[in-house]
Amino acid sequence: MSPLRRSRVLNVIRTGLGLAALGVSAAQAQTVRLHLPNNYMSRFGTSEIAYTTDTGYGVRYIPLPTDPDIRLSVVKQANYWEINAGSRVNDTTLAGGVYFNGYGAAAGIPRMEYTHNSDLGVQYSALVQGGGLHSHLSGGYAARFVGNRVRVLGTAGIATQADIVAPYTQAEVAGSVDRAFGVVNTVAVATLRTSLFPAQVQALGNVDLYVAASSSPLPGLSLAASHFERFVVGSVPLPDFGMGRAEESSAWALYRWPTTGNLVSVGAVRGRAGRNWISGYTTVWADVLLDVRGLPNLMGPGVGYQFGPDGKDSRWLINLVTLGR
Repeated sequence: MSPLRRSRVLNVIRTGLGLAALGVSAAQAQTVRLHLPNNYMSRFGTSEIAYTTDTGYGVRYIPLPTDPDIRLSVVKQANYWEINAGSRVNDTTLAGGVYFNGYGAAAGIPRMEYTHNSDLGVQYSALVQGGGLHSHLSGGYAARFVGNRVRVLGTAGIATQADIVAPYTQAEVAGSVDRAFGVVNTVAVATLRTSLFPAQVQALGNVDLYVAASSSPLPGLSLAASHFERFVVGSVPLPDFGMGRAEESSAWALYRWPTTGNLVSVGAVRGRAGRNWISGYTTVWADVLLDVRGLPNLMGPGVGYQFGPDGKDSRWLINLVTLGR
């Protein structure tokens, strides 16, 4: 493909993203204002104070005192800064900035995104990325059947990466079942996804399997574990547009103390562990969550360690964690 044609395709995607962003801005122009919302403190549930030995430090997903809920991230990595902001309102995500690209990368990933992916109804997405990653413009529709247990999604769009432009269609069917065995609650979710690229005469099929179990065998004690696998057949013309083989496991144990009414007390302790079987990374965390009178959430330090594959890329991790009461 000629550079001129690729440039035109990227301009189409950027135009779609720009129009979408203008539409959101116009719709929210009367509601965005600087003040302290009533639910402001509860927004810190996903915020992070990040510190990684030899590399990054900063904050992620810090809520600004605005309506709507806007989150800001500023993290210094070894060779670049992550600086980005985003908001999620009414099943719509609007975000932009420079994003994480690995601890030792030479530069971050510039990205702008406008995505509406509600559980039901019309779907649309516009994404422009740098760093050699793909961009796309797409639309679709989602519906539910069989007592809302089965979700069907159809999408069509156009994607580009490097000098490749690929129109595509995707179809996805997902179903779930849940069951209790005494004090143990379980859920299983299966997703079948197909992606077709007619211009390149290529296709990709994915099967996702997710199982999870949780239990509270004693007062104050909660246990949970989950496992996810993705199986893949076929190929895609864009290197990072398809979904590769995945296999991940995680588990955690949480113990909550009764509320004491003191100004500051230990509200909970938690241990977490995760394993990515494909990349070979294992991460363990220990969290101490404090009960501070007047705050809507428990909050405290989390200390973890990342074990890299074959002993490489191992490092300490320090974070600020929160938990609902």
